[in-house]
Amino acid sequence: MTQADTKMSNDLPAPTAAQMKKQILFRRWFAVIFISLAAASFYFGWFVTRNVRGDAKQTDIQLRSVAWAIMSYSAANNSMPTSPEAFVKFISTHPECLAAPRRTGEWPATQEAAQANLVPADIAAAVTGRIEVIWPPTGNLTPVLQVRGRPSGVGTIEKVNEWLQNWNHAAATAAPK
Repeated sequence: MTQADTKMSNDLPAPTAAQMKKQILFRRWFAVIFISLAAASFYFGWFVTRNVRGDAKQTDIQLRSVAWAIMSYSAANNSMPTSPEAFVKFISTHPECLAAPRRTGEWPATQEAAQANLVPADIAAAVTGRIEVIWPPTGNLTPVLQVRGRPSGVGTIEKVNEWLQNWNHAAATAAPK
C-alpha cells in the first residue's frame, strides 16, 4: 500500500490551538446553559406542584365541608336542599346542626371524621367559590358536588358524592311508607 492509497481526499488539517480553545469554550458554555435550564425547569416544576397540592387541599376541605353541611340540612329537614339560597340560609341560622353526630352508615359519623381532622371551611364561601353544587329539582334527589376547574385530591369528589348518595338512599329506605 502506498501513501496515496491511504490518504483520503477529504482529510482536514489538525485544528490549531485557537480553534481548540474555541471548541472548549463552546462546550463549556453549552454545558453551563444546559445545566442552568435543567435547574430552572426543576425549580419551576417543584413550585407549581407544591402550589397545586396546596390548592387541592383547600378544595378538598371545602368539598368535605359542603357534603357534611348537606347531610346536616337533610337530617334536620328530612329532605335534600334544592337551592343554594335555602341551603346557605339554613346552615348560617342553624350552625349547631353541623356539630351533631350522624347515624352510622357509609359516611362519616362526625364532622371531624368528615373533615379528616382539618378545620371546616365556610359553607357560604365554598358554595359560591370553588364548589359547584348541582341542585336537584326535588328534595328526594341527591345534590351533586363538583369543583369549578380547581384541583382536588385523588378520589375526594367521588367519595363525598358517594357519602351523599348513601345518605339519601338510607334516608329514603328508612322513611315510613
